[in-house]
Formats: sequence, structure tokens, C-alpha cells
Amino acid sequence: MSLQSSEWFSRKGIECSRVVACEDFFPRHLHDEYVISANLSGTEAIWMDGKTAEVCGGHITVYNPATVQSSRFGQQAVEFVSVHLPQSTLQSLVNQQNLRSSAEAPALREGVLQNPALFNAICRYASTARDEDADAQEQEFLLLCGALLEDEVTADRHGEQAVARAKDYLRENLIEKPQLDQLAQICGLSKYHLVRRFSQLMGLPPLQYHMQLRLHRARDLLRSGIHPLDTAIALGFYDQSHFINAFRKVMGITPHHYARQVCSARNKFSVA
Repeated sequence: MSLQSSEWFSRKGIECSRVVACEDFFPRHLHDEYVISANLSGTEAIWMDGKTAEVCGGHITVYNPATVQSSRFGQQAVEFVSVHLPQSTLQSLVNQQNLRSSAEAPALREGVLQNPALFNAICRYASTARDEDADAQEQEFLLLCGALLEDEVTADRHGEQAVARAKDYLRENLIEKPQLDQLAQICGLSKYHLVRRFSQLMGLPPLQYHMQLRLHRARDLLRSGIHPLDTAIALGFYDQSHFINAFRKVMGITPHHYARQVCSARNKFSVA
């Protein structure tokens, strides 16, 4: 028998866990919060309100509060991440944004789902929740809630103009880390609608888009012969490891290695 929670942490009352299970089970039980899980690998057999189903890698399980459920894990290890979302937290967001006519906590579409956008949102939120960046956490929380609520983003002209203003601001302020509150105020949207509409139109949420702009500028500076350390400082990366990790994640190479390779190629192909 083997059931192991390798991580369990909480941010603002929202708990996240990462579990590896093998030859074990959860007996029938219920939660007083929403439980949303992304199955990373393996096959889990679940029972929910009298019905059985299999959950494979890439699938999602969604349980509303008070739903009776159980799980069983075979010889093959199953790994999954879960987000435990209090009813009051989701209800507060829904009420603030006027997303539902009822004042009660929403009932989510539950069971075993195949939804890549929601799967990615769960994984991103669980990963970001470990960080100390409050704006990044809030952005991923808003994206997760939008995917959970299956809230359709209206492609209206006002939203397009707001996103255009956000893009202009982000391009003009590469050094300063953007704050969602300030960005939403500039755009005339709530943070929820800003993140949702920006992601729909640009394919990236605003904070990630801003990081891409910074890294593009970093490449320009490195190509021009600016030292990686000076490049990081010029773009507001006061934590060198943050700059290195961000650059490597996008380019697959460290800034120092990139600068050396660019310099080497320039010398090799010089026609002077």
C-alpha cells in the first residue's frame, strides 16, 4: 500500500497538493470546498454519486462541495495535482464580476473532463501558488476561475481597445514589473476581465506577455555586445537567477551561453 502526498501548501485559503498514489484508495468521502484535479500520469478509478469512471493522464476531475466520491489506484503509480477552492472564494469572485444571476455559490460541471485549457490552468496555478509573487498568483487564479466557470469571453471593441492600451503600457515599461491593479485601471477593466480578454486576444496573459517583451529586449542587448549582467540590470532583473531561468525557459540556453554563441558566429562569418 502506498499513498504519498509529496507537496501540500496553502495560499490565501486555497490549498494545493501534489500526490503520488499506488495500490491504495480513498474511501467514500466528501469535501466542503470545490476539488479540482489534473491527472499527470497513470489511471485512477473513481466512484462519484453512484457512478464509476476511469481518470487517465491528461484528464481532469471536478467535484462540487458535498459530492460523495472515492478513488482507487492500481499497481501503476498515479500522479495528480489538486486545487481545493473554498465556496466563499469562488462565490465572492462571481458576485464581484456579476458572472451569475444567483447570489449562491455556483455548481460547476463535475465529473471526469477533457479540457486542455482547464488542465493547464490547474497546473499553472498549483505551480505559481508556491511563489511569493502575489500578482502572478492572482493572475493564474483568475485564469483558473474563468476556465472553471466556462465563462465565454466576449470579443467586443471595448475589450480590444483595452488590451491595446495594456500592450502599449507594457511595451513602454519594460523595466518595471507591472501590477495588475494598475494595469486594470489603465485599461478601464476589472482584473478578471483584463486577464481573460488579454489572454484570449494575445494567447498569453499580461504578465507573461510582459516577460516575453523583456526577454526580446534582452536578446537585442546581448546581440549588441552588452554583458549579460548589465543586460539583466538594465531590464530590472535584480535577481540574476530569475533572469537566467526566464531566459533559458524561452531560449533553451543561458544568457551567457547565448552571448558567447552570438559573438562566435559573428566572428566566424565576418566579411570584414
